[in-house]
Amino acid sequence: MEISYQLTEDDYRQGYKGFRARTTFSRWSIRISRGLFVLLLASALLLSFRGPDKSFSNLFPLWGLLAFWAWIIWGCPYYVARKMMKGSRNASLVRVLNVSESGLSDRTSNAESKFTWDLIVGWVEVERVFSLFLSPISYYPIPKRAMTDNQQHEFRTLLQAKVSTTSKPK
Repeated sequence: MEISYQLTEDDYRQGYKGFRARTTFSRWSIRISRGLFVLLLASALLLSFRGPDKSFSNLFPLWGLLAFWAWIIWGCPYYVARKMMKGSRNASLVRVLNVSESGLSDRTSNAESKFTWDLIVGWVEVERVFSLFLSPISYYPIPKRAMTDNQQHEFRTLLQAKVSTTSKPK
């Protein structure tokens, strides 16, 4: 199967979201951190409007923590995607991906890469991309918009058969 596409910031953002949710532990830690964020936000609002000491200097660390936490949860995927697109000349080039029983072959006007299935340590399917994990700290997004429904099914089946660890599709 041959797929031709050009990656966008949204592809990298979706891939990063899939990367963050690749294990049960990371999915639950995201859910718990969002819940704790809501509780801390409610506490900060309560203290700001009804607390005994409403001075800005006393509540600034709490609001600073909330701002940083919000950025980690919701802003980080946008930052990572933008950095990937601007930091690599090869990131936004048109790609041709050949998928076969032996592995993947990715070609752009600047480079050519080949990956055997043994090299891929995991994968996850999110809303708009398949995110392949070439190591525990890197991911490779493949947009679904470049594939027909039959190609998506064929690719998913191949991933399930060839990659030793998989994550459930969302």
